Amino acid sequence: MFTYNVGEQETQSNRHFISFIQIAQLLGRTMVLTNVGRSGISVLKDFSFGFYYDVDELRKKFPKVKFISQYEFQKWAEERYNKPDIIHVILRNSKTNPNYTIHDDTPYFDRLLGEYKMDKFDLKLNNSAIFKRINIGITASSPTKGQKQQKIDDLKIFLEAELQSNAEVMLITQEAIYGPLFERLMPMSYASHITNAASNISKKLKPYIGIHWRMERGQIDLMPKCAESLVTYIKSLSLNTGIKTIYLATDYPLNGANKTQSYTFNYIGEKHHTAMKILTSSFDVNTWISTHALDYLQMYPIGSEQLQEEMSGGGIQGIFDKLILRNADYFIAGPEECCRYRSTYTYNVMEARQELFENNGTIQNIIDRWEL
Repeated sequence: MFTYNVGEQETQSNRHFISFIQIAQLLGRTMVLTNVGRSGISVLKDFSFGFYYDVDELRKKFPKVKFISQYEFQKWAEERYNKPDIIHVILRNSKTNPNYTIHDDTPYFDRLLGEYKMDKFDLKLNNSAIFKRINIGITASSPTKGQKQQKIDDLKIFLEAELQSNAEVMLITQEAIYGPLFERLMPMSYASHITNAASNISKKLKPYIGIHWRMERGQIDLMPKCAESLVTYIKSLSLNTGIKTIYLATDYPLNGANKTQSYTFNYIGEKHHTAMKILTSSFDVNTWISTHALDYLQMYPIGSEQLQEEMSGGGIQGIFDKLILRNADYFIAGPEECCRYRSTYTYNVMEARQELFENNGTIQNIIDRWEL
C-alpha cells in the first residue's frame, strides 16, 4: 500500500499517515514509507521517511505491519518483468453525505503522471487499473462519545471489505479529511537525530519560556500591538518566575528570506516585520537559527541543494521547534486576534505537555495565552 501523498503539513500529515497504516494492517498489505520533506509526506519529497520519523519505533507500534521504504518499493517495481497492477483509492469526507458511497472508474491518470510523476515506479498504469473514490461520510472523530467506538468499528468493517483487491499495489490518498479515521493515537515518534538535537538544546536553555507565535490568520493591523502585549506579558512572567531565557517558534521567516515557515501563510508585510523587531529588540530571543541546533545536518549524506530547500521554509526545523516547546518550563501562545488560534501544531505541543505535567512535574504549565 502506497500513500503517495498526504496533503497537509507535518503535524496533520503525521496523524493521517497513522490512519493509512491502520488500513494497511486491516488489509494485510505491506506499507510503503513515503518520502518526506518541507513539512510533508509525499512521493515528490527529497528525503527518506527516516529523516523525520523513527522507523524502528513505528515497527514496534505496528508489529503486524511490514514496512518498506519508497526507494525499496521503486527498486522492487523496476526489477519486475511483469509490472505490478494497481488499484487507486481516494477517501473523502463529506458532512453533507454521511453515508458510505462508492464511485468506480474515476479518471485520475493526468494527476498521477503529471503532478505526482508516478510513471517512475514502473507500475501498470493503463486501462487495467481500477480507480475508486469512496465517500466515507463523517469520520470517526466526529460523532459524540457514545457513538464513537461503534462508528470506528463500522468504518473498519466497511473499509476492510470495500478495499479488498487482488491488485498487487494499492495507491491511496485522501481529500477533505481533517481528523484521524479511527481512534486517535499518539503521533509518530521523530527520528533520533532530531530528538537528540532538541534534547541537547533544551538542557542548555533550561529553565526557559517557550513562545509559539503562528502569525498566520492574525489580524495584520494588530501585529505591532500583539508584539507589545507579548513583551509586557513575558517581562511580567520573567519577573515573577526569575526565568530570563526565551525560545521563540514562529512561522515568521527568521532566516531573513521572505518565505514563511508555513506554505499556507502567504503574505508577510511591514507590520509583521515591525512586530518581530519589537519582540527581538526587547529580549535576547533564542531560535532554531541562533542555537545552531541543526548545523549538524550539513554532515548528513544529503544533497546540499535539497537541504537548502528544506531549511528555507517549513520543514525539519518545525519538528525541532515542537520538541523544544514541549519541554519548556512555561509554554505561551497568542490570543485569537494575533495568531492562528486553532492550530493542530499547538494542540500537539499541549498534548505532549499534558502528559509531562501529569507524570513528572518538570514543567510549570500546559499552555497560557498572552492577552492583547
